[in-house]
Amino acid sequence: MQTLLLLRPQQWYKNFLVFVPLIFSGNLTNNPALIAALLAFVSFCCFSSATYIINDYVDREKDRQNPEKKNRPLAAKTVGAGTAFVLIIALLIVGFFIANNISKNVVLAGIAYILLSQAYTFWLKHEVYADIILLSVNYVIRAMAGAYAINVFISPWLMVCVFFLALFLVVGKRHAEVNLLKHKADKLRKTLAGYSEDIVTSICTLATTTLILAYTLYVFFGIHHRLYITLPFAIYLILRYYGFVRTGHTIARHPHYIFLDSRMVIGLLLWLGITLLILY
Repeated sequence: MQTLLLLRPQQWYKNFLVFVPLIFSGNLTNNPALIAALLAFVSFCCFSSATYIINDYVDREKDRQNPEKKNRPLAAKTVGAGTAFVLIIALLIVGFFIANNISKNVVLAGIAYILLSQAYTFWLKHEVYADIILLSVNYVIRAMAGAYAINVFISPWLMVCVFFLALFLVVGKRHAEVNLLKHKADKLRKTLAGYSEDIVTSICTLATTTLILAYTLYVFFGIHHRLYITLPFAIYLILRYYGFVRTGHTIARHPHYIFLDSRMVIGLLLWLGITLLILY
């Protein structure tokens, strides 16, 4: 069980971004493309889990002082460093084996993702603003891998919308961390010293605005014009999540908990259902 927790499967929802090109390119009913996207998803689950383990090992001492991270397997010493190392190697081997059987470009996307993740773990994690930008870029790489997997054009709209969605989520998490840790924030995470409450609030508002603007431009000027029907649902979801961020809700620190919020789930299902009806 502890080994499974070390993989952080609750974070795999981020890898669903590989399906975005599949859906918006009209290939959801194309079985070969669907299989390729599923394999890309599994591949990036392996890559992301490997990077999470490395990050947890590097941060294990500080995590022991964090009220929400102290129970992570490496911080709590319920999984040893040797086991973690074996898992990292195994995950990378499996991930690249699968990626290589999809496309060379998926392999390159995997390499880029891993290298940027290590740049974050060992360096940019400690650089204010650079940390949130790098994390957002890694979301875009996931979506690009999905496009490479099914060999479709990488739309600029895809990159822009995914980037600002990622920035919205990442900044929201920083905002929630600052509110939770307060005066201990800079001791547990160096960059949080540069994220005062006023700064993260301003960046969060900016990220929210740019995300709404990016999606609005996409639905009106992209190739699927009737997607403007989904705009009210998308704005509702964004504003509800923004409310979680500003009130310090647990969901802001753990985005995967949105599936426990019935209004978010209903909103997501309505948005997705209408989107699929329009596209297919």
